Amino acid sequence: MYSSQPQYSPRPPQQPRKPNNRPTTKRRWLPWLIVGGIGAAGAAVFTFIGALLLIGLLANRGVASGVSIAGLSVGGQSVEAARTQLAQWAASPVTLTDGSRSWQVSFTDLGVTVDVDGTIAALKNAPAQSNLMPRMSIDLVTTQNTLVALSPQVNIAAVPGNPPQQGRSMEIPVTLSRLQADADGELVDGVLELDMIVVDPPPSDSRGLDSNSRVTHVVEAGQELGLIARQYGVDMDDILALNNISDPDLLYVGQELVIPASGVYEPAAEDAPPAPTSSGKSILVSTEDQRIYAYENGQLVRSHLTSTGRYETPTVLGDYKIYVKYVADDMSGPGYFLPQVPYTMYFYQGYGIHGTYWHNSFGRRMSHGCVNLPTDEAKWFFDWASIGTPVRVI
Repeated sequence: MYSSQPQYSPRPPQQPRKPNNRPTTKRRWLPWLIVGGIGAAGAAVFTFIGALLLIGLLANRGVASGVSIAGLSVGGQSVEAARTQLAQWAASPVTLTDGSRSWQVSFTDLGVTVDVDGTIAALKNAPAQSNLMPRMSIDLVTTQNTLVALSPQVNIAAVPGNPPQQGRSMEIPVTLSRLQADADGELVDGVLELDMIVVDPPPSDSRGLDSNSRVTHVVEAGQELGLIARQYGVDMDDILALNNISDPDLLYVGQELVIPASGVYEPAAEDAPPAPTSSGKSILVSTEDQRIYAYENGQLVRSHLTSTGRYETPTVLGDYKIYVKYVADDMSGPGYFLPQVPYTMYFYQGYGIHGTYWHNSFGRRMSHGCVNLPTDEAKWFFDWASIGTPVRVI
């Protein structure tokens, strides 16, 4: 039956609550929170220690199999063992060769620094069966100084005679160029093949010699006439003729030889080519005579043997002017490099007159086109000439 009044069911009487001695909810979970916190902290510490162990294992996992560096097989070794082997390689000598002849120098002597740490860092990530190059840097000035110091042992003097004997001389600019381009590749096997030039004997005539300009040489133990002639830059036949010697092998210790001082004397004015100008200073270079001449107001004031460009790299002919001077300058061209060339005077593009200490074969064609002089002689011309001084090359 419908009724507008709500219907209520009778509610049973409430029973009195018994005392509750259990802790509140906050107190009930507190021990679990403490235990959980300790567990989480322990897990974090465990994770951290595990990460350290993993890093240590990865760092010491060794080199991948089949890996080599600088020709050294280091695959499967520990990183430290590979480091030791690489350091020993870096301390080993480099062999310089000219055919069957050889000499040994250190990496340091050649101006080479092997970056062991950088190389090992790359080695750690090297894939299996890979071949790595050692990381190197090179100071080519040190390299050049070492090669120059070694040249008396390496170079073979050209000796005039019948028949004449050709010589051999290090072509240091070309060797330096190779090392500048790829020192790692050139030295990775510990062997460096030297570039050499075949040197023709000096001309057999005595053209231009001034009989009044002479020096006396006292023969020492182990000296031979060809080496004495090379020391003074003169023709061996001139020494024989000037000293009335019929057999060049019959020298004795203490013997006094009169040496025509080629390169020191000044040719007589009538023997020198005409000056480029009749006023002021001017320079003339004769590629035929391999000699440089300095003139002032048309008068010869100095002359010296020089080395101009070889037939395959000739010195330019014509009339030019000195357009810039450098006390020292890095010089480079196709296939050659020379750092800090002393007393350089450019007269046309990259062609210049400069000091040369990497060879002593003046009077022969030796250069890549420049006019080579001994360093002290180049300094004289450098100090004497100014920018704008005419230069004639014939």
